[in-house]
Amino acid sequence: MRSIPLLATSTVKPWGFADTDRTRKGMLIDFQNTLFSRANIAVNNVLEPYPRVIQDIEKGDADIAVMFVSPQANRIAHSLGNVLSERIVIVVKAGSKEYRSLDDFNGQNIGQVRGSKYGDAFDNHPGITRVALTDVEQGLKMLLAGRLDAMASTEHSLLFAMYSAGINAADIQLALPLFTARADLYVARHAMQAEWVKPVEQTLTAMRNDGSLTQALYQNKYWPYDSYCFSGGQCLNGHQASVEK
Repeated sequence: MRSIPLLATSTVKPWGFADTDRTRKGMLIDFQNTLFSRANIAVNNVLEPYPRVIQDIEKGDADIAVMFVSPQANRIAHSLGNVLSERIVIVVKAGSKEYRSLDDFNGQNIGQVRGSKYGDAFDNHPGITRVALTDVEQGLKMLLAGRLDAMASTEHSLLFAMYSAGINAADIQLALPLFTARADLYVARHAMQAEWVKPVEQTLTAMRNDGSLTQALYQNKYWPYDSYCFSGGQCLNGHQASVEK
């Protein structure tokens, strides 16, 4: 067992990414740095695609990670507690037809970040062609250029990409909210008895209770809006997605 835990972080903006100088940045990076600092625990952090995060937790190549709650996550790891609840949405170009369900996207191409999982209804829908992309910003540009019919994303990644690319909210229409996905901090099964687990769990609970967890996720440079309104008057407000206790 490693004396210093290895933390795996997904390489999806704004969750975790490396700048041109290879400096690690992102909401999860900042949150995790604060968490382990407050717990007085040294940690090593590795950035990798989300499917690799899951794989490394399962194989024992990583010890701890923030993952979306799922039967697979619960099978391979133990939750230390909720980090946040994140809305998953589909957006289209402004002026598109009204969408009431996923079936309305039959025959269409929907972009998604490579490796993302947005629930069985979306992931396995037989009428949708899912197009794997490097990031949300690429997908939004393809959408506006007419090369995609829609783009699926988490709310954080969507709004950060729009901000970074300077995309006008009036050009985007919120077509369909899929669901709200809960993300927890998971410790791999092989590491559950490590000495650092309990202090980290206690610190996460303390951050949740004193409000610093919500502040870390919604009041920082990676969440540049209090709210964001699209064509048609539909809005996303980050503070609506509360951290569960």
